[in-house]
Amino acid sequence: MQIIDQVTNQISENHHTGSSQVLANALASACNSSYGVSLLDASIRLDSENKQLFNRLADIRKEPDYSNAAQDSALTWLRQNKYIK
Repeated sequence: MQIIDQVTNQISENHHTGSSQVLANALASACNSSYGVSLLDASIRLDSENKQLFNRLADIRKEPDYSNAAQDSALTWLRQNKYIK
């Protein structure tokens, strides 16, 4: 999925910054309801570009290339890179 690729690229470019962790949590939450993200952290730590990504993740099911398989792959990537457990 294009949105997942954009988010993982953004996370990789800003490895382990506050904004990357918020985006990682948002991506995990968009892929599985067992995960969550702090709206306060999103408000404080995300710039306008990252907030646009965050908002797209909030409506991930509306993405034209929506894919459960891509969501599973994103969760695997987040685990492998130690953003989630």
